[in-house]
Amino acid sequence: MRTKSDDIDPWETADPALAVALDEVRWYRRAAARARIANQVSEVLLLVLAASTTVAAALSAAAWLTATLAAASLILTGLRKSFDWHENWVSHTANWSELRSVVNQYRLLPDDRRDDHARRQLLTTVDEVVTSETGRWASRRRRLHGASHSDAP
Repeated sequence: MRTKSDDIDPWETADPALAVALDEVRWYRRAAARARIANQVSEVLLLVLAASTTVAAALSAAAWLTATLAAASLILTGLRKSFDWHENWVSHTANWSELRSVVNQYRLLPDDRRDDHARRQLLTTVDEVVTSETGRWASRRRRLHGASHSDAP
């Protein structure tokens, strides 16, 4: 969901460094919440589907029903591996926490100490967190891509 603040260029605000940092804090908070929900829903669905498959087989349900439940479990397992919701939740939460802490420290500075050096330091930390996260994400994607291709016949 877009908010009115999404349309504002942070570089046109009174304190661009703070605005950029706050944009990242908000992004990580929303991304962590989405990943948490996706992870929890997928975990519950996988448990329900796996249990339902076992119950359907024990009740001698139609083969198509048992197979469909098993296939749904398999598909959900693949989605969990592909989208890595748990890892994203953990990673985004850690990044949100780190950025929130840096922003809070910056905000504690008296106005006369929020000089170019302080703003540069804030932006450097934000850039380091985002760059590090992007590197970890790319590494995980490459690892998953390589693993899926090495399993191919």
